[in-house]
Amino acid sequence: MIPDFDDLGNLPRGIYLASLDEIAERFSWQSEPRQAQMESLRWLVPLAKQAGITRLVINGSFVTDNPEPNDVDCVLLMADAYPYDADADAEIEAGLPFLDIHVVDQDGFDAYVGKMFGTDRYFNPKGMVEVTL
Repeated sequence: MIPDFDDLGNLPRGIYLASLDEIAERFSWQSEPRQAQMESLRWLVPLAKQAGITRLVINGSFVTDNPEPNDVDCVLLMADAYPYDADADAEIEAGLPFLDIHVVDQDGFDAYVGKMFGTDRYFNPKGMVEVTL
């Protein structure tokens, strides 16, 4: 379950596991930009599965109370034998609208979720959401 926002409009510190439907229900209803961002996230998940992504964490203003976020920050952990599907990988690498995608190994993933995604631009602690694959 995704918790309520804190007083700063962020999720409390932590990683919250959620399905695409739960993410859409919580974050995509407020504005047209959020709906478009959610649609891109829905395109990304099947590609990520095909390519061999083992974890997908989303962050940025999309998972805050900002009514019109710029994009969805995404970090994708690649499997050891990545990519399983070169075409899916090529689509991910080409990018999807409204998504800032980073495909990384375990060390990169740990850096993103442990440091970069763990605070806002003012260094206030905040949470993120892991998409169930």
